[in-house]
Amino acid sequence: MIGFLVKAGLFYIVWQVVYDLVIYPDGRLDQFLAVSVAILAKYGLALFGWNINVWDRLLVIDGYRGVEVLNGCNALTLMALYSGFIISFQGPNQKRIIYLLGGIGIIFILNVIRIMAFSLATVYFQPHWDTFHEFSSFIFFYPVILGIWYQWTLLSEENTQSPSELSIA
Repeated sequence: MIGFLVKAGLFYIVWQVVYDLVIYPDGRLDQFLAVSVAILAKYGLALFGWNINVWDRLLVIDGYRGVEVLNGCNALTLMALYSGFIISFQGPNQKRIIYLLGGIGIIFILNVIRIMAFSLATVYFQPHWDTFHEFSSFIFFYPVILGIWYQWTLLSEENTQSPSELSIA
């Protein structure tokens, strides 16, 4: 357990330094994620018949307030924290790559759905938009991420137990 905490702590420190000194000042990764999420949310809502406009990071349903995908809403930090757990917790390296890429992809897709929901909230729940925004991570991200992390710990446990521990007898 101590090893996990040390690895996770180091991962978080390295992530913060790299983000603050390289990624954030450059801006391209944050911009790419924000614009990609906005565009995909537009196409997702268009499938349901909504007339949507996107200008860079801003998503607007005609006649309603827009939703801007800011750096804090592009899910990059959440992807990094998710990755830090998978990297820091013991487990088979081949499956680690699958969990890393799959989990990051799932977080990205969940964020697209979340931004779609934000846009619809401007139509149906405008007076409660701030509350919806504040608690949206608990609805969209945390249950799924905790479920994936749990699966990773089970997989990790299976691969670290000896065959005699796994038998029923």
